[in-house]
Amino acid sequence: MQTWNIRQSIGDLLAIRDQLGPVYGSEDLCMLLYSLVRREQPLVVVELGTGLGATTAWIASALKEIGAGRIYTFDNGSHFQDASVKAFLSQLTGELQDLARLSQTGSYEACMAWIFNRVDVADRVQFVKSDIDFNARAVEAVAQGQKIDLLFSDFNHAPKTIIQLLGGYLAHMNTTSAIYIDSASTYLPSYWMLDNLVQMLNAKRIPAALRHGLDGDQWTALNELVDRCHFQLVHLVEKTPRSQNSTAWLRIASDDLFPAHATNVRFQ
Repeated sequence: MQTWNIRQSIGDLLAIRDQLGPVYGSEDLCMLLYSLVRREQPLVVVELGTGLGATTAWIASALKEIGAGRIYTFDNGSHFQDASVKAFLSQLTGELQDLARLSQTGSYEACMAWIFNRVDVADRVQFVKSDIDFNARAVEAVAQGQKIDLLFSDFNHAPKTIIQLLGGYLAHMNTTSAIYIDSASTYLPSYWMLDNLVQMLNAKRIPAALRHGLDGDQWTALNELVDRCHFQLVHLVEKTPRSQNSTAWLRIASDDLFPAHATNVRFQ
């Protein structure tokens, strides 16, 4: 049986990138995350903020190419009802003309389904239309108890929200995993907060704000993660002067002399 290849849907994916990506500044990030998923092969990907589905479609394409994994993506679709978004979608052209028509009469769920079916990745996507909260147990149930390998937050980058996000999800992250928080690196309060937070975690100290509301099992899991892992913060910043021009990348890896999953370590 022939393996699915991105070449089968590349025209539609590029149309999605070029026409839908710029709305939320994800036209370059979606391709970066596609490459990282292809390389690291996460099994459980969680996206908070589906938006117009550009990043979802590219991540799901990577998962389909490697033949494993699933992306669980959450959004209440409130932005879809905005008159300016409706007007923008009505102007879509080329491969997305049918989506332009559907967006004027169809639901948010129908439009997301159209996109994922169009690029043939619906079997790798679980879209949940709901408010975004920080109850990671809901995601854990959807993912059948598996740890999260990649978490992408693309809806709010304020320090308070990031603390709530990490407090809810860190205990459910795998010991080799990554968290991406869009726009946080060029918002100074969030930049400072993340920098201080990572220093504390690497000193094996858990801020009280992260412990708030955790039950016994979650507290134990968070303690074990912090005890066993090293945290690295990387700021991915564009030169483009716009509001959505950065992503904070929090890399989590087991404490070791060598990188996680290193199978061919050279000594000379």
